[in-house]
Amino acid sequence: MDTSQVPGALRLFHPLWDPVADEDVAHADEICGRGNFRTWAKITSHVYAACERRSEAMVDRALLAWACSRLGPTP
Repeated sequence: MDTSQVPGALRLFHPLWDPVADEDVAHADEICGRGNFRTWAKITSHVYAACERRSEAMVDRALLAWACSRLGPTP
């Protein structure tokens, strides 16, 4: 996907992404997601699990960075 398409595609994929700022999604896409939907599915899984563990968790740049770090090194 093109970077500009990622926020909209994520919002269609899972309601978790509805309140997340486009800028935060774009930043995570730049450092980790790279427009790859499979990668974003993994990121979604990590973010969702973190939000379930901490009911007050907000999806922000820090949480996205943590979720991306769970994927391991990117080439």
